[in-house]
Amino acid sequence: IPVRFVLFCLVGAVGVVVHLLVLRLALEWLSFSVAQSIATVVAMTSNFLVNNVLTYRDRRLRGRHLLIGLVSFYLTCSVGAVANVGVASVVFRQDYGWWLAGLAGAALGAVWNYAVSSTLTWSRR
Repeated sequence: IPVRFVLFCLVGAVGVVVHLLVLRLALEWLSFSVAQSIATVVAMTSNFLVNNVLTYRDRRLRGRHLLIGLVSFYLTCSVGAVANVGVASVVFRQDYGWWLAGLAGAALGAVWNYAVSSTLTWSRR
């Protein structure tokens, strides 16, 4: 198993915790779909920043490239994010609980995010 994949998964696991914490807090004031969307963006941002420092340290983005990389990460992961929110909302409506719904959405997004971000966001230039 490649070390980079293991690191990406570990960062993703921390991202799931971040996602669920933000989701739980946001549910105090917002609807599930809005809270799930916010949690997704926060988790994506934290995952990007940590992956940039740890997972892709040999390809680390700095300066304006960091901002460009973040935008690239958001764009390439937007399909995963839309699927995340959609799947999570369906699971939530089935009365499985907010945490399981959030976890299901995040897991679906994680698979897409690794495949796309490793190829496009942190590609060797």
